[in-house]
Amino acid sequence: MKTLSKIFGVISLFHKAFLGHTKKMVLMTLLGFMGGLFGGIGVGAIIPLFYIITNKSGIGTDSISNIISEVFGYLHIPVTLPAIIMLIAFLFVAKAIFLYIANYLTSRIFVDYELKTRKRLFKKTLEADWPYLMRQKTGYLNSILMGDVGGTAGALNNMSAAILTATSLIMYAIVAINISVPITFATLGLGLILFLFLKPIFYKIRTLSRKTSETGKKLAHLISQHISGAKTIKSMSLEKNVQDHGIFYFEDLKNIQMEQARYSILFGTFLEPISLLFIITIFLSSYRNPDFNIATFIAIIYLVQKMFSFVHSIQNKFNGINESLPLMDILVHYEREIDKNREFTGGNKKFKFEKTLEFKNVSFKYSEEQNIVNSLNISINKGETVGIIGPSGAGKTTIIDLILRLLRPQGGEILIDGSNIDEIAMKTWRDNIGYVSQDNFLLNDTIENNIRFYNDSLSSEDITEALKSANVYDFIETLPHKFQTIVGERGVELSGGQRQRIVLARILARKPPILVLDEATSALDNESEHKIQEAINNLRGKLTILIVAHRLSTVMNSDRILVLKDGIISEEGSPQELLNDNQSYFYKNYNIDKN
Repeated sequence: MKTLSKIFGVISLFHKAFLGHTKKMVLMTLLGFMGGLFGGIGVGAIIPLFYIITNKSGIGTDSISNIISEVFGYLHIPVTLPAIIMLIAFLFVAKAIFLYIANYLTSRIFVDYELKTRKRLFKKTLEADWPYLMRQKTGYLNSILMGDVGGTAGALNNMSAAILTATSLIMYAIVAINISVPITFATLGLGLILFLFLKPIFYKIRTLSRKTSETGKKLAHLISQHISGAKTIKSMSLEKNVQDHGIFYFEDLKNIQMEQARYSILFGTFLEPISLLFIITIFLSSYRNPDFNIATFIAIIYLVQKMFSFVHSIQNKFNGINESLPLMDILVHYEREIDKNREFTGGNKKFKFEKTLEFKNVSFKYSEEQNIVNSLNISINKGETVGIIGPSGAGKTTIIDLILRLLRPQGGEILIDGSNIDEIAMKTWRDNIGYVSQDNFLLNDTIENNIRFYNDSLSSEDITEALKSANVYDFIETLPHKFQTIVGERGVELSGGQRQRIVLARILARKPPILVLDEATSALDNESEHKIQEAINNLRGKLTILIVAHRLSTVMNSDRILVLKDGIISEEGSPQELLNDNQSYFYKNYNIDKN
């Protein structure tokens, strides 16, 4: 029962992984049978060829020779040496054509599967919800899309090749049975014994393959994570420590791969001497028989040798499939997970903002222990600039994530002009929300392409206007290549303030009615902050602006300030009103900031 369960599990995995390629695989199998049939008959035709060469009467008494004789007789073709040679040539050419088409079809299935799977998983990953994406490790997606998909496609390739080889084995076995039943069944029996004998090695290789995949993902994560943090590592002189950490995984991967290779080598090492001993045994048991015929013996030995090579090939293909099973399992599990964590896309209403954006008794928590946002009520008027401040952990970023619809309220609702924002299509909503964070995400590309950011509809005038609004145009004009300046990986060629203003320009180029700044100036020097502030002040009244900040000077020009504490609004008022209250959070922390 346990073995049957495993078999059904493997079939289920293949079904889920390769659904959609059934017709191609059926056609490929039929082509394989045709190729095997022509090849087997071509080998069988050696018997009448030897009879003619040795000047014996007739062309042999086996089934294949009889079929050839009947076909030639039906076509009124004399059985001569040139005719037999032409027949053999025709059969092997036909076999080659069928197998060429079948192998080409296998390659098409292989590359189509890789392309479709990568496209599907990449799309689904990008469409997964934010809480799920937050839990994923850096480099894992790359490892899955490139390593695991490639490995799983390799399983499909091996399965296709195994089917083609199996069809040839079956057809050769049919031909061999027509020549010698005992020898054929002895060959197939020996192949089955070898397969059962090597079964524990199959299981060991599958286990090692899973370890290889897991260790590879850990390495991908380690490399991606530490290359991103290279500046911190170098500044702390930790290169040797990171190297040692990486070397541990490199050596672990090497040891697993060597053990895997050792088991894989066992498959081919002993097959050749076993097949040779088998052929010698056949000869010793047959040559003294009065019915022994050299032509028949040569044909059956060739067939046996080919059948052994087919068995060996099938075992190798199953070995490859066996190594890929853990990857298939990982892939199916990953797709199931991203399907379960698909982002809610909302209704089909259009975005409309004429009056207010409201939080109505909104609650949210990441775990059961404590609400981050607790029955929160906020009302923001169109065209208003609102600052949101408070201590760390008060829920400021959570409010922003709720507005961006990266998170959904677990209690209460968020309304825009009286309508629940969940009723608005997600893309429409986010097209109208501009978001600038502390973490500037820039492509290693030109300034112009970083402003466009996959939006080819933006004109040069749109980009120029956005750069001027973000107070960065004059700086760009001083650069030798101006808009075509390459910013480097994550904008390393620019200062923090310049990066921030380019990101702000990217958002402004899309002309969103709502602009959200999440700690956008917290890591900037005073001069850079002043330029950002100047840009924001020029936008006041034109956009609805929400500013989350630790640095209180950032929100001094707001129309209203909300002080958040323990997930609720503890203070609210204009900057001046809060400064007039010497007991307020704003007053106390503003004076600390000044000092």
